[in-house]
Amino acid sequence: MILIVTLIVLSYFFLMSGNGMISLTHPDEVFYIQSAKEMIAHKSWITPYIFDAPQFEKPILFYWLLMLVIKMFDLSSFWARFCPSLFGILGVAVTYAIAWMIFRSKRLAFLSGFILSTSFIYVAMSRAVLTDMVFSIWVVITVGFFYLSYHYPGYKQVGIILCFVFSALAVLTKGFLGFFFPAIIILVYLTYKRHLSFLISPVTLIGSLIFLIIVVPWHVLMYKLYGQEFIKEYFYNVHLRRIFEAEHPKCNKWYFYPGVMIGGIFPWSFWACSGGFWLIQQIRKVKGNRDGLIFITIWILTVLGIMQLAQSKLASYILPLFPALAIMLAYYFHNIGEAGPNSIKGFKVVGYVISIFLLIAVVGTVVAGKIYIDFIVDMKPIYVFAMLSTLSATLIFILNQHRQYNRMILSNALITSSVLIILFLGHAYVEPWVSCKQICDVFKNIDHSQTTILTSKFYVRGVRFYTDRKLAVIDINGKGFFSPHPIPFFNSDSQVLTFLENQPFTFGILKKGNLKDLNRIIPGRFHMIQYTNIGDKYIVKLEKIDDNDVGVTHD
Repeated sequence: MILIVTLIVLSYFFLMSGNGMISLTHPDEVFYIQSAKEMIAHKSWITPYIFDAPQFEKPILFYWLLMLVIKMFDLSSFWARFCPSLFGILGVAVTYAIAWMIFRSKRLAFLSGFILSTSFIYVAMSRAVLTDMVFSIWVVITVGFFYLSYHYPGYKQVGIILCFVFSALAVLTKGFLGFFFPAIIILVYLTYKRHLSFLISPVTLIGSLIFLIIVVPWHVLMYKLYGQEFIKEYFYNVHLRRIFEAEHPKCNKWYFYPGVMIGGIFPWSFWACSGGFWLIQQIRKVKGNRDGLIFITIWILTVLGIMQLAQSKLASYILPLFPALAIMLAYYFHNIGEAGPNSIKGFKVVGYVISIFLLIAVVGTVVAGKIYIDFIVDMKPIYVFAMLSTLSATLIFILNQHRQYNRMILSNALITSSVLIILFLGHAYVEPWVSCKQICDVFKNIDHSQTTILTSKFYVRGVRFYTDRKLAVIDINGKGFFSPHPIPFFNSDSQVLTFLENQPFTFGILKKGNLKDLNRIIPGRFHMIQYTNIGDKYIVKLEKIDDNDVGVTHD
């Protein structure tokens, strides 16, 4: 119990504390919270909304969670991020439980949860208003209940039923990957065990019916209400199209997900690389825990393999494999004392590499700060980072020298702590670049009309959330949104000019590239007043020219 309580307290620090420091960011956080906000305004608990129109990018469950939090508390950034953070903490506890079920070691289970809660991708996703954390934990719980039902016969019936229940919740959170992820993991593992007959049971039929009862009603209702519009967006665009077409072409590389795994598990990445070959050998040798290691391996490779096949790739898509990766690393750490001399030597080398890496990072960060001093408001966060990282490097080095490997492993989490502390100290400098709140607060003091705001594609969701105004998007030669938004989208000079002509005046909240486009488009027809800029976001006003004055005025 002490280990679990300690793990939850640590998880609160890593995954939830300070969540209100930075306002909701663009473009994704504001999308989900704005949808929940509009659903409340439209008194709709069934249909998701954005820009006052139905949207079907995700199913309904995540919006329900956000709506409940808004109604119970408020729209602040802390409470908006509460559900992902809470599920992040829950995921740490579930990872502990699964690791204990497989290996029957409280120490290994604690290490599993500790590694997960301090991994960069898990910290980031727990603090972001996205569906991925909630979805991932439903998937992990589903996988955990399968393992319980298979290896603990007394729990077979309840385990299988709960598998279907939590898989259904995953489907209602992000779509049908909530079924395919756990289903394929289960089928591959049972094939390895040559025991597919395990699923031939009345309880499997009961679980399937419960799954359908949970999943089908919302989908049928959406089809009845919106017909082909729902089919085209939800089934084709969201599910099928992403398999064959990359939403973010730069990410569509074969090495993208392996890179995400290495970067996402940081600061444990070096250990992961050093322990990989050792774990492969263990799978070949170990008898008592061999099935458990193979189960974890199948879990990781299934999620990776499914998402590798899809053309649309994002780091968050493989989040469900990180609990398994954390368990794998914990197994490595737990057994390193029994490893041979070569493995222990490799383990020590990694400790020294981490110390050197941290010192290089310290020097690089301070030098970069001095070089780009004109862009840095305050060097204090950089100096604090340098101090904490140097302390971490020194502590890891000393513990490694004295062969205090357990303490050295735990000390590695100081790296994550250092990064969080720096973000806490430097949040005021980060916010202008990641959120539209400050620029919108300034804008609301400038313009009190209800004219349509012209904004950049990347900022449109944030401007909508913070102003509640009608919007139009300028994106010259752009391709539009992957999932269409019900707002005017102008990707040519003529479309922009027609829009400007039809308004008495136009305010814009734009990034620098779109500002350059306007300066090219409007000469001789419109006069531009430029008010201010915050974090590459510019407020401008465009008025028709009634005389011979042409140009840009700065206010």
